[in-house]
Amino acid sequence: MRLICPHCMSAAVVPDDAAGKEATCPHCGKLFPTPARYTAQVAPEPVSTAAAAPPPGLVPPVAPAPHAPAAPPGYVPPAAPAATGGFLPPAPAEAPAPTGYAHSVGITISPKVVAWLPAALLTAVLVLTFFPWVGSYAGNTAVYSQRMWGAMFGGLNRDFRLEQANTVPGGWLDKLRSDWELMVPFALALFGALALAWAERGLGAAAPRRVPPLAKLWPWRNGIVAGFAAITFFLLLVQVLNGFGMERAIRQHISEQLAERRAQAVAKPSDLAKLKYDEGQELDKYNLERTWWLYLALACNALAVGAVMVRVGLDKRGNKPPPKVVLHY
Repeated sequence: MRLICPHCMSAAVVPDDAAGKEATCPHCGKLFPTPARYTAQVAPEPVSTAAAAPPPGLVPPVAPAPHAPAAPPGYVPPAAPAATGGFLPPAPAEAPAPTGYAHSVGITISPKVVAWLPAALLTAVLVLTFFPWVGSYAGNTAVYSQRMWGAMFGGLNRDFRLEQANTVPGGWLDKLRSDWELMVPFALALFGALALAWAERGLGAAAPRRVPPLAKLWPWRNGIVAGFAAITFFLLLVQVLNGFGMERAIRQHISEQLAERRAQAVAKPSDLAKLKYDEGQELDKYNLERTWWLYLALACNALAVGAVMVRVGLDKRGNKPPPKVVLHY
């Protein structure tokens, strides 16, 4: 080993076996320590997830970005695929609101609310059958009125005080006939729809499939309710178009009163227009009107049919979010 003597600063040659010991300088004769023998070893680098921070003031060089060619005119780059978070399909992107609108109002069609609508609407139809559907009025008071149950059995409600005052012509009461051909099936279908609609609401959590009479019908419960509700709506609509027993009796009475003139008008066609005018004048004396209760019953019945169909559609959606109607303004 060639070393420098720390005493005389002269170069000294020391044998290799003297490494790590004291050696004598050949020039000044003094002892001086010699360094130990050095063995080169590779030390493992520590694993670090964070990159070493550059020294203060040193700015790392920025690699030049590769030159990308310009896109051709009209080219729309594809959207990057959204992360799905596993095997689940990506959620549908919400449609952006149209421009030019300042406000928006949304209504979510809740399956829980729709499930109660058929039973509630059909119950409203049943309640409305106890209100007058057609009447003959003197001012704002009904002299004669007829409900659904009166039409079924051929009866009506009478105000005898106003009847004795001759505010509305009589003579037609003996011609009143029952509408049981339409009203009896209407009532049976209404009760059937109501029973199944409320049973579905009350037995939904009571395992109705275990009940033998309901086991076969339960999977088709919504279709059966929709069928019964559609039948009630159809029968009631036919009854309205055909006229209730009270209306037909009054029209028949007027027709019999003018029967002789009608026979003469056949021979004289010029008198037909005058005869139709007189029939209208006679009918106006009865102030015959259909009430809003009748039209409300028709509307509730139609809405019940629609609610069942909407519920069937919501059930087919499975786990999809409920639909929403949004109004922009």
